Amino acid sequence: MKKITIALVEDNLTDISNLIGIFEKSNLIEVKHTFLNGIDFLNFIEKQTIKVDAVVIDYRMPILDGLKTFRNLMFKQPDFKILLVSHGYYSYVMKEVMSMGNQNYIQKNGDLILQVLPRLIAGQAIYDDPTSIFNWDIQTKKNDLTVKDKSEVEKLKPLQKKIIRLLAIGLCSNEIGNVLNYETSSIEKYRGNILKEYDLKNSFQLSSWAFSNELVTTSFIFQASQKVVDENSLQPDELSLLMTLKKHLNTKKNL
Repeated sequence: MKKITIALVEDNLTDISNLIGIFEKSNLIEVKHTFLNGIDFLNFIEKQTIKVDAVVIDYRMPILDGLKTFRNLMFKQPDFKILLVSHGYYSYVMKEVMSMGNQNYIQKNGDLILQVLPRLIAGQAIYDDPTSIFNWDIQTKKNDLTVKDKSEVEKLKPLQKKIIRLLAIGLCSNEIGNVLNYETSSIEKYRGNILKEYDLKNSFQLSSWAFSNELVTTSFIFQASQKVVDENSLQPDELSLLMTLKKHLNTKKNL
């Protein structure tokens, strides 16, 4: 049997790893492309033709969420099929998807995706009756599956966010420790744990991931090297960290 080829648009690195593992083990689905957010995927297909049977899109993503990505793709009428997924059930998402003439929204579950994709590609309806949707809704309310839909950034602790942002502007562990009043060894430990948790090889990959997930913005990077701070262009926690950084640099300059 010919494998179904897909592009996976998903920001949760753990889910990416789990889904790819299930697909590879099944020998039914081949993930040819992965993208961390919708805008990256849309920009990619604007520049070149993508040859896949389907694209599986996570609903909760930064920059451009899965529903907006889904809507953009439906407007373009691509050659591939589109499947929107999330751990928890969101009735307004299903309503929006159905308003576009289909039911292509299911629970983010590798085995379920394996069952649904062949039907989707064959042009068959995903749901024969509303029972499975009802059960998904009940399961979501009972087990609070919406928690699993939190972005990777939301799972980070405040100190981890600070370290990542300071790494992104080029500070080494010793410099970050001085800014945040931590020992260099502690910063190294935190950095190592972050890389391990998100399966990243180095700080360069971590910075790229942070940009893709809007943890680090261009405004923060730019203003870190400027004397003037534009408060309105920064996230509250970015502004707080930037002021701490500026204060440290001024103190160091006056010594």
